[in-house]
Amino acid sequence: MTRSTSGASLSGLTGLYCYFLLLSDAWASEGCVCVWLMPSEFMDVNYGVPLKEYLLSRVTLLQIHRFASEEVQFGDALVSSAVVCFRKTLPPKNHLVNFSFGGTLNTPKMLQALMLSNLRADSKWNGHSSDETKSTSCARLSDIFEIKRGLATGDNKFFILAPEQVRAHGLPSKFLKPILPSPRYLRALEIKSDPHGNPILERKLFLLDCRLPEVAVQRDYPRLAEYLESGKHDVAKGYLCRSRSPWYSQENRPAPLLLCTYMGRSRTENSGPFRFILNHSKATAANVYLLLYPRAELSQALKERPELARTIWRWLNGLPPKVVLSEGRVYGGGLHKLEPRELGNIPADGIVRLLGASFKNPSRQLHFFADRDFRP
Repeated sequence: MTRSTSGASLSGLTGLYCYFLLLSDAWASEGCVCVWLMPSEFMDVNYGVPLKEYLLSRVTLLQIHRFASEEVQFGDALVSSAVVCFRKTLPPKNHLVNFSFGGTLNTPKMLQALMLSNLRADSKWNGHSSDETKSTSCARLSDIFEIKRGLATGDNKFFILAPEQVRAHGLPSKFLKPILPSPRYLRALEIKSDPHGNPILERKLFLLDCRLPEVAVQRDYPRLAEYLESGKHDVAKGYLCRSRSPWYSQENRPAPLLLCTYMGRSRTENSGPFRFILNHSKATAANVYLLLYPRAELSQALKERPELARTIWRWLNGLPPKVVLSEGRVYGGGLHKLEPRELGNIPADGIVRLLGASFKNPSRQLHFFADRDFRP
């Protein structure tokens, strides 16, 4: 229906407010002015692309005002809000759109006019309605690291176990991998390792990951089979588990050299919500982290200069908060979030300078996971 009404085809991830706005096109008279109070997230996410195309091509976009994240407009909704104003008529040539930020719609803290043509080339609009500045850097973090979301187990309570749970169920160690706890349990940003590769942390956890077929598990590992049987009636029927074969196997997420917390709030004006963690252990991580794996050139440089890992880690944690925040998204109450692609878009010329001649040709087409031997 949205396609026939507004010409837009929406994905299944799209928020209902996008459907409502686009469907209202059929009710609006030609030339009328429409004003919407809605979440600002559509300006930065993939599912918002059809809505942005509608605002650029099917109507005349007049102004977008984004309220500051700390200025929550609805106490029971964890979203940052925006006012979108447009006239139902095709946009004129060389049209200018007002982007404003903070304060109120009539008295914003910041206001700038942008060419409609410039918005077409920009995948993120929230940066225009704030005091953040975009970098013109040519090298990005994704040129240097392969960035993945941490693994989604399908049921953390079932698959992530404390040592006492492992002992109680008699689970074989060969099917257990160390996994980092949630960021709130990390007291330091550097994860040390014991001689076996286990992280030296107060809260020790293990990921259950077995790829053997059930027949082999029942024959050779009866205690493991007994534990898996206890999850057949609920865990195995979950969305993620039922799509895997066998249902108790896990995604392939090797231990990363670096991790980044993907969601958080700024503790002070000069400290950002995201932290980069240096990992010396063989521990993997769940999807509360983003995982950074060195690409080929950095991996080779780390073999020759292991001290680079610590230098790069310090450089990442020293990035001005605005540089990182400008690539992410923000929700009501100042909650910030980074997706892998957004983290990968952070300027990385500083790392390129650290690599020197080792980094010759940035390429977003390389896909390389660093071998564990490359770890300092």
